[in-house]
Amino acid sequence: MTAPNMIIARRFSPSLRLKLQVIFAKAWEALAETYRGQAAEFVQRVAAWLPVDEALDRYIREVGVPGRMVDTVRARALVALAPLIERSADAAEPSGEEAGTPWLSFRLEQLLGGLRQRAQYVEETNLQCRLAACLAEEAVSATHVRMATEVADALRGELPPDEAIMHYVRTFDLPALEAQIIFQRAMARWAARHTPGPDAMVPAQDGTAVCASAPSLELSAAAPLRLRLRASA
Repeated sequence: MTAPNMIIARRFSPSLRLKLQVIFAKAWEALAETYRGQAAEFVQRVAAWLPVDEALDRYIREVGVPGRMVDTVRARALVALAPLIERSADAAEPSGEEAGTPWLSFRLEQLLGGLRQRAQYVEETNLQCRLAACLAEEAVSATHVRMATEVADALRGELPPDEAIMHYVRTFDLPALEAQIIFQRAMARWAARHTPGPDAMVPAQDGTAVCASAPSLELSAAAPLRLRLRASA
């Protein structure tokens, strides 16, 4: 993801380029705040499986925080998580009873049971991290869609909405799959706001008015239909 000042100038006027710079700066800040908020929620969701520092590292990898934002997101998340970190530090004080665990507990069957529990714990941890990451990615996508739509609104009259949204996607250098999802959702959002709904459409007429009727044969009353019977010889 590039910084918001790396905006392609294209053919925009100076005033419009300045307006776009402001919008992209807002988008950058909105994304950083979204990543920060989702990082704090991610750590809290997986607190039963991972400590804070490991959870933050896992969040950055799973969600794919852009490299330029990593330090900012980590610092803001740590500030937000300060109460949780303090509580975790108080609960992590070692007790004297744990230090005297006898070596007899490492019998073979107990060792195998411990390995199975460890594998189950790792699998459950991975699942919880994936679930939390999916929620975070949805929030990030929603922020992208909102800001891409704002760019399309700003460029209305200068570019069609699909080109304006692609301008946003290219500026932030989004991966192909993420770019496709954001492009489609932003187009749907723009269409819902700027295209007429079903109520604004012209009401359908009766079937007799819509379908062309077959030509009718009219019989004149002045020339009645007469049948002549010829007598047989």
